[in-house]
Amino acid sequence: MPHEHAHALARAQDGLITRRQALTAGMTRDAVRHATRAGGPWQRVLPGVYATFSGPLAPQHRRRAAILHGGPGAAISGAWACEMSGLEYGPPAGAAIDVLVPWESARRSKGFVRVCRTTRPPEARMWVDDSQPDVPLHVLLEQAEHAPMPGVVPVVATARAVVETVVRSDHLPADWRPVCSRADGCPGCWHQPEQHRELALRNVRALLCEAVQRRRTTLTALRAEVAAAPRRGGALARLAMKDIEAGCRSAPECELRDLIRTSRLLPEPRWNRPLPGHRGIYPDACWERVHLVVEVDSRSFHGFGDAPARTEQRRARYAALGYRVLPVSPARLRAEPAAVLREIEAAYVAGDA
Repeated sequence: MPHEHAHALARAQDGLITRRQALTAGMTRDAVRHATRAGGPWQRVLPGVYATFSGPLAPQHRRRAAILHGGPGAAISGAWACEMSGLEYGPPAGAAIDVLVPWESARRSKGFVRVCRTTRPPEARMWVDDSQPDVPLHVLLEQAEHAPMPGVVPVVATARAVVETVVRSDHLPADWRPVCSRADGCPGCWHQPEQHRELALRNVRALLCEAVQRRRTTLTALRAEVAAAPRRGGALARLAMKDIEAGCRSAPECELRDLIRTSRLLPEPRWNRPLPGHRGIYPDACWERVHLVVEVDSRSFHGFGDAPARTEQRRARYAALGYRVLPVSPARLRAEPAAVLREIEAAYVAGDA
């Protein structure tokens, strides 16, 4: 019976169980030791966390192990949480899994679990693995409130996930760090320090913008998380948030805003706001007074499926309404910023004549 109780609990936890849970279920220490012996039916995943099967661990097992190691109040955060939220522009979810735990927790980082203690315990939501049996979502979530359910683990809200990800830049790939991790200043590297920061800012902007653009979070929630970010490590998130507050919804649009703000001629345009008097048209950047629109032609948005046709139709509507449209590709925006700015300024002056 003790073994049956332990295996029933393990099945509810994606095949994993902790040593304490096994003992509480009635197994003896000798029984646990026998199950985890070399060549035995169980395998050690983390200190005090066991898989009741042999063979490699799948992502759902690693997620569950991280939560079991984190203990009460733990929730997955960082790059893994971004991926679980369906975001595509986050850093790759590598081997390490970030887990937020309450500040008073005694848990420490072990194996592939990186424990992050916080004085702001997250209001975790339950995440459901798409590979789970065809059970109504509300049923799974309701049951998960009372007992473990396979494939259902706590994860921080999307706004918390993206900010925690970019703030803890020391654990991210090199192109996400605002400064080089090498103390000697990167002699011989392909980049310079300013290029390194630009690339990191571009990635941070892309992630935060995507979270809002794809409605994975609200502007209010993201604003609150950025405001709570520590001074050290949160600078890029705060810069990106200013662009999002202005209305930018992609990294190239943020870069276009940087360029426009260097002009002594151009005022701040309206960003992604409805064209006055015309519902359903949201130009990237618009100067209504001079009937000028600048659109960032990102291949990921304008180049596939029926997007080219929709772009053509939208620009035909602009022309019918008397608006001049200047398309700008992200590549050209980065390669020829001065030329792009001159063209926008010339179009603005022409419209003002």
